[in-house]
Amino acid sequence: MNKHSSSNDILTKLAQQNEDIVLAPLLSSNQESNDNLLVSEHHTQDSRTFYSMFISRMIRFRYPMSLRQSRVCCFEALKSIPVVFILAIVAWSYYAYVVQMCILTIDNVPKKVIYLFIYHPLLFIFLWSYYQTMFKPLMGPPSEFYVGEAEGERIATAQTLDERRTSLLRFCHRGDLPVLTRHFDGSIRYCFLCRCIKPDRAHHCSICGKCILRYDHHCPWTNSCVSYANYKFFILFLGWALVFCTYVAATSLEYFILFWQDVNSSISPGGKFHLLFLFFAAIMFAISVSSLFFYHLYLTGKNRTTLESFRAPIFSNGPQKNGFNIGCKQNFQEIFGKKFLTAIIPIWTTRGDGVHYQVNSLLLGGLQEQQQQQQQQSGNIRCSK
Repeated sequence: MNKHSSSNDILTKLAQQNEDIVLAPLLSSNQESNDNLLVSEHHTQDSRTFYSMFISRMIRFRYPMSLRQSRVCCFEALKSIPVVFILAIVAWSYYAYVVQMCILTIDNVPKKVIYLFIYHPLLFIFLWSYYQTMFKPLMGPPSEFYVGEAEGERIATAQTLDERRTSLLRFCHRGDLPVLTRHFDGSIRYCFLCRCIKPDRAHHCSICGKCILRYDHHCPWTNSCVSYANYKFFILFLGWALVFCTYVAATSLEYFILFWQDVNSSISPGGKFHLLFLFFAAIMFAISVSSLFFYHLYLTGKNRTTLESFRAPIFSNGPQKNGFNIGCKQNFQEIFGKKFLTAIIPIWTTRGDGVHYQVNSLLLGGLQEQQQQQQQQSGNIRCSK
């Protein structure tokens, strides 16, 4: 019994030792795996917090950017509404005149051909002038009119008006800038937004966001600034629009009267509506365009812009509304050139560079000559150095 019990004890001890031997690595491996799981969970939490912070920052960064972009897109879309309206009216009038009137209404073939032969060249030159007015690149001040960053800060932080006036005058003399007009306080005209000296007759357009040479006005119907670069094209656009609308109204008057009296009953009600509305639209646009056209012809004869007609340019000796008036003929030649054929088609014939302008010598005396002498003296001093 003792031997049997001792052998059982020995077997029990061996079994316990084997269990310990087998369980030891299992316990250690489970502990290591738990530690690894804890570490991986810690890294996962760190990565999640990092990505959440990154995404939140990107959302906060992109939200105002997307808001600004959406505002810009909406603003650009709103600005294009008048242009789309005009193009839609022109497209509809083409259908009404060519299809409804010339093809379906007029029975006389020679009359039909003559009407269409005159209509299409007028439409082409009208749309050409409109295209040139809209897409001619705007011209801003040359690079020498822009001040540096340090000079701009000095001008912006000037303590007194005299200090600012002195800085602007020094910059103009240093660069020999041909500036004759002044601000109402007597200082050189300066744009704080563009950080540039404004050339004569240049102004800042708040819609385009930059200074424009010989700024006249911002036209919503062309979605562009009417200025030195496209002023001729704008006048031609108005003139050819007047001719085009007058021609359409004159040639459709006969059929307007017939349809109004309901003489020709073979035409469908839809066709009558197109021709009646075509005549009314042509008359309406001809009247509205004619007022602008003749007004700008008057301004061209006086060599003024729309802005200068309401606010006279100021020179060193005071405001002069006719300061740039050099005679009616020369005023027209400054915009349209000397040749009549090139003056009535939308090609570039405008004189000058948009910066240098002749002035009325009877009103301003020797103001321009004094400036030229000062520029020559400064040039001689620079050459001697």
